[in-house]
Amino acid sequence: MKIKLKKQKGFTLIEVLIALTIFVIFITSVSSSYVNIARNQREANAVREIYSDMRYVFNMIEEEARSKTIDYACYQKGEVQREYNGADLLVELGNLCSAVNPNITNPEDYLALIDAEGLERTIFKIEDDPQTEGKFFTFYKEHYTGAAWEADAGFNPNAFTSIELKSLKINAFKFEITPSVDPFDPRNVACGPVQFQPQSGIYASIQGARTDTDQFVLNLQTSISSRVYNKKTTL
Repeated sequence: MKIKLKKQKGFTLIEVLIALTIFVIFITSVSSSYVNIARNQREANAVREIYSDMRYVFNMIEEEARSKTIDYACYQKGEVQREYNGADLLVELGNLCSAVNPNITNPEDYLALIDAEGLERTIFKIEDDPQTEGKFFTFYKEHYTGAAWEADAGFNPNAFTSIELKSLKINAFKFEITPSVDPFDPRNVACGPVQFQPQSGIYASIQGARTDTDQFVLNLQTSISSRVYNKKTTL
């Protein structure tokens, strides 16, 4: 009796090699897509983090600028009468805005705000950062006691408080007040071009602070109108 064996069909070596090639091409394509998606996601997260930090600063300024108005006295130089050798002399003082820094001169570097009662003042200021060759953001709050301006609780009476923004570097930052003179000062009432509600403009250029995000540069700007009306703040 003869037993016939049924032949088993299998894959040839060429078929296996073709299958492996297709599989490798598929895995390579999927891996490349995954890497690109992951990189794009990291970049998007980095941009969101940078924007979020700067948005925090903008929101802080916006809240103060809406509830207060521009303190035009902080953009004036004052004079005081002094007696010298029996004669009265007018001595020019620096900026009269704050005892913390009476010599603020560039109006683009700071924003001074005061409340409707003239008792609460907030000053935002941009200073040079020698370590990063950029800028850093500071602010200060003070109140009037009836005799003098004093620092609010938590603020150093001799210095501005800096805000640490770890995710970003400030390349440029400036303030712009509109109009440039107090529209509620009686001396300016007849001047039509300045009869506008005080408005604070903010302009900033920022970028990522880390080596993997420093290629992201964002330019931001906004304008904020005060909700305090008919408040004269000039001296």
